Amino acid sequence: MNVLDCMGFTFTYAGTNTPVLQDLSFSVAPGEMILLCGPSGCGKTTLLRMMKKELQPAGRQAGEIRYKGISIKKLPDIRAASEIGMVFQHPEHQIVMEEVLQELVFGMENVGFPPDQMRRRLAETISSLGLEMLLTRRTESLSGGQKQLLNLASIMALRPRLLLLDEPTGFLDPIGAVQFLQTIKRLNEETGITVIFTEHRLEEAYPLADRVLVMDGGSLLYDGSPRDGIEWMNRAGSRHRHLVPTIPRLALQTGVKSDFLPLTVKEGRQWLKEHGKTASAPTDPPEETVSVPPNPILSLNRIDFRYDPETEVLKQTTFQVSPGECLAIFGANGSGKSTVLQMMANSLQPDSGSIRYKGKKRKKRKDNQWHHQIGYLPQNPEAFFLRETVEAELDAVASRFSKEEKRDRCQEVITHFKLLSLLTRHPHDLSGGEMQKVALACLLLRDPEVLLLDEPTKGMDPELKRFLSQEIQAFIQKGRTVVMTTHDVEFAAVTATRCTLLFDGDVLTPAPASSFFRKNDFFTTAVYRVTRDTGMPEAVTVEEAVRLWQSPDWLSVSS
Repeated sequence: MNVLDCMGFTFTYAGTNTPVLQDLSFSVAPGEMILLCGPSGCGKTTLLRMMKKELQPAGRQAGEIRYKGISIKKLPDIRAASEIGMVFQHPEHQIVMEEVLQELVFGMENVGFPPDQMRRRLAETISSLGLEMLLTRRTESLSGGQKQLLNLASIMALRPRLLLLDEPTGFLDPIGAVQFLQTIKRLNEETGITVIFTEHRLEEAYPLADRVLVMDGGSLLYDGSPRDGIEWMNRAGSRHRHLVPTIPRLALQTGVKSDFLPLTVKEGRQWLKEHGKTASAPTDPPEETVSVPPNPILSLNRIDFRYDPETEVLKQTTFQVSPGECLAIFGANGSGKSTVLQMMANSLQPDSGSIRYKGKKRKKRKDNQWHHQIGYLPQNPEAFFLRETVEAELDAVASRFSKEEKRDRCQEVITHFKLLSLLTRHPHDLSGGEMQKVALACLLLRDPEVLLLDEPTKGMDPELKRFLSQEIQAFIQKGRTVVMTTHDVEFAAVTATRCTLLFDGDVLTPAPASSFFRKNDFFTTAVYRVTRDTGMPEAVTVEEAVRLWQSPDWLSVSS
């Protein structure tokens, strides 16, 4: 018997007339690990929520989704809660208790497990997921990766048969994301649990999946193997070609005919050995330099900050950004990246040190110049919105302009960001990527000098990321400035002019983007991990690799 059957399922949100899911039909066998992907706003999150009885949104349904032959709507509450588990994108949104042990027990108590069964499951879950060292910790003290692992453990203690994950690594650093996804794969292989997950980190997600479902506009367009799916996406047009992960995209864009399409770094390096190129003369990549103007627009000098007496977050943090640059700040979860941006946005005050804008020291919390000239997008975009519709948000942001100028500016933003279909929607009802896009449109409508972006690509599909990258590059070409915190190394590699790493409360000396990625093993791109130390042209991005590939300085291995 199938674990899940989706039978001609259509769903329309209450108060709307356009279906967000249209005539979906597919089945899921026991033990499968299925990747659900597609452009932002295509209906992935809605579909996952429809598989979880207690999370189904209000609206009109047609067709049916069945779990082990029973309609999801008719599934007994206890069975629905214990046999179908779901992990969300934001680690903190799922945690309800103050201590780790309490959180692990909470779900089992709610479904009525007897004490001896709870102890047995608790012991096994803690041991299998390596949570022993966290048991006495307060949940607020955990890193993002630890919180997400706790969410997973709380669900696995119930022994679910179906695990749903909605972009579970969206807030995790690169190392934590890989570890979390590998844990999911291990659970799938060792326990036989069925997994359906959405993920925009396609480089890590694709090799783990047994099967891929591609959605667009609420419809299912592809259902098959990951490798065949890549071939389909590559043929299906630009909207879906951007869903091809980095390593197979590199292989496809070289134009080399091959029977084997690499998915992983290991496979990519083997593919290069067989089909790659070597230098006609030994060369080293030139040391990249970025000219930074002498007068910074925004600077932090010897900043100290603590949230409490025992937690020193920033220690003598010092750096500056100048007009015409985009600085990307990397760092582990909990390293203080968001705190730095909040300092720069005037949302937090340092314990000591100074922050200057255009050479002038910030003197007070409420500063109109700071508010109008520095735009800040927080990590949780839901906190950005205050009104009932997207149109009302745009109207409020543009209120400081004259009536005529407001109309022209709003129309320009609506057209440029393709927001017409979203104007009557509540911002909180948008997909993660759509929410980020609307928030960015609101920020640019203010016409700021500086943009501070906290994890701007979370929830975005590759096409939307490319659009955001182009917007940032156009913004800094006007002599303006962007500072962003990110875990998305692939995005930063094609967008940032300089990069730095926040570690132990301070930032390492910022370096030009290409140089930064060439010096790292973990905070680097998939293309560089594939091409380094191979005797072939080393590159950081797909575009750079293809350009080098076509250079006459490099000879075919087979020549």
